[in-house]
Amino acid sequence: MTHHFDDPEEGLARETSHPRFVALAADDFYYDVGDDFSPFGSDDGNDTLSSLEDWYRDGGKTNKVAGFLKDLLADWDFGVPKSMHRAEAEAREKWLAKDDMHETCLQSECRARVATAFGQLKITGEVDPGMRDEALAAIACQLALNERARTLHPAWPHADENQARLTAMRAVLNTL
Repeated sequence: MTHHFDDPEEGLARETSHPRFVALAADDFYYDVGDDFSPFGSDDGNDTLSSLEDWYRDGGKTNKVAGFLKDLLADWDFGVPKSMHRAEAEAREKWLAKDDMHETCLQSECRARVATAFGQLKITGEVDPGMRDEALAAIACQLALNERARTLHPAWPHADENQARLTAMRAVLNTL
């Protein structure tokens, strides 16, 4: 299998991405490492893509990308309960209310899930079904966090942009 890696000198680019990723992720934001709402634009997303590229270079197998994600999140050790990204709204809200940093940590883990799925697509042209499911659950969680932010911070100027990016990424994953 041919892997598509970015040139460290050039950075994220269509030219160094799998053609299927380029076709499905056609919007410019997918290639913008300065866009916090893109799969690879946040520090979490960018670090995940870089680590995933290293993992593939070191012989990582496509069917074990879930293991890559598990190891990455264990290394980050944010203390997020295992399936918090899939929790019901009431349970998630109860956990979020315990500590102001919980939302940041949950967002980071959601971004890593999304970046892993899109990174796998960018590198290999495929996404494992389990990884797709993890990313879709993470996007659903992020959309719920977006709604929460709209309630807590009604003047948040980026709420619509964040929602639009998440909706676009969900649409791409739903085509797979």
